[in-house]
Parts: sequence; structure tokens; C-alpha cells
Amino acid sequence: MIRFSHLPMAGAIAIALTSPAHAQDIAQRVSAARNGSVELHFASRPGVCGNGDEGISVGRTMHMGRYDANGAAYCEPGPVRVRLRVEDGAVRDIRSSVGQLRQRANDERTTDLGAVPAATAAAYFLQLAKTANSHVSNVAITPAILADSAYPWHELLAIARDTLTRSRGTRSSAALWLSRFAGAKISGRVNDLAAPDDDETVSDESEARTSAVFALSQLRNHEGIPPLLQVAQTNDDARVRRQALFWLGQSGDPRGLDLFERILAAR
Repeated sequence: MIRFSHLPMAGAIAIALTSPAHAQDIAQRVSAARNGSVELHFASRPGVCGNGDEGISVGRTMHMGRYDANGAAYCEPGPVRVRLRVEDGAVRDIRSSVGQLRQRANDERTTDLGAVPAATAAAYFLQLAKTANSHVSNVAITPAILADSAYPWHELLAIARDTLTRSRGTRSSAALWLSRFAGAKISGRVNDLAAPDDDETVSDESEARTSAVFALSQLRNHEGIPPLLQVAQTNDDARVRRQALFWLGQSGDPRGLDLFERILAAR
């Protein structure tokens, strides 16, 4: 459950052009394991930390998974550690954590691929997100996003728009991260998913505006979409704009995806 750096353009293009072939190498090694578990780890993006188990944070305002009472304040920076359950050469489940492992499953059939390049790992998990069954597709997005230097908004947009083969949950997850990338972009902090909300002092006026944005998001029959689009593009409070982008992503409305594309494609 989700509660709520910079990558030069040349670097993003290089990842897009070179990673798929290397990602195929990971896919082949995972498939070769046939049955059992496969583990790998890679560098995490700045601002990502975790408790070594199910709790993962992106900055101080976005939390995924679960923190118990004893580990609520414990959050260690990377690496991202991923454990895949494989049956007959196909991935059936993915579990991600960040930081040093707090406990390791007692499984003699574990293949450890060791450290892999973050961009390669991102490309591999994005491919799973685009092609695997609904459960694996959904949970594959998280490790792809957590990978250092990954800026995969093109891939996320394709997933979010794929109403023919991707589940609603997978599309919603892709749209969530698109809204974060778009929010970072309008704030001048491209690809910095841990910011900027972490460092801001919120005024009473800004809080009231974000409450109004939430109210718009709750209107039935997508009646709130046109005003949300207006707020996301024109409001003078960047925090309010980011909130509008978030709710547009959660709406599933294609007009929100179109706006994300315009923001992220703009130079």
C-alpha cells in the first residue's frame, strides 16, 4: 500500500537504447532457474530507503509496504533487493525491499544473481510490467521505479494506456508514478521523486486549496476532471498543482495521461 537524481536527457536516451538487450540477459538467467527463488540487488535512486523488509520510503512523505512499531523510525538507504518466485521458468511473484536484509527465507533453491546495473534492472522489471500476468505486472513496477537513474516515463505511459492487456491495478500504479514524475518536472526537479514536498512549509491557504482539489477528485462521473486539469496547469501554488496531478493519475481518465505526456515531453 502506498500512503503518502537528476538524470541528464542523454543518460535517459542511453538507457532506452542499451538496456533491453541487457535486460534480456536477466530474463534468461531467471528463466534458467526454472523453479525456486531468484535474488538480485541494485543501486536505489536518491531519497529511497527501507527497513530491509516490507517497508520502503521515497523521501519523507511517501511510504509503501509496512513498518512495524519497532522499525517505524528505521530507514536505511539502498540497495534495492528483489526476490522473484519462479515456477517452470516463469515469474509468479516479486518481493522488493531496500536496505540490508532483516531475515532471509530458508530456501535451498535460491539463485543469487548478485549486483546488477540499476538501469538494466529497471528495463527488466518494466518488461515484466508490460507483459506478465496482472499480479506480477503490478508488483514489477515498484522495483523499476526504485532503480537509480531510471526515468521510464515513456514506458509507464504506455502501460497506463494499455487497456487491452494491462489490469486496472497495473495501469493505476503506472499512472501514480507518472503523476510523481510530472509533479517533479513542474517543480524544476526532474526525476526527483523524493521531493519537493519534503522540504516545504505548508501554509493554511495551501492546505485549504489542496483540500478543495481533493473534493474535486471525489465528484462522480469524472465531473471534476476539467477543473483538476485547469488547476494542474495554471494554479500559482506548485504544491496544489502536484496534488491535482496526483488525483488526475488516480482517476484513470485518459485526459490526465495526456497532460502527463505534455508535461514530461516538454523541454
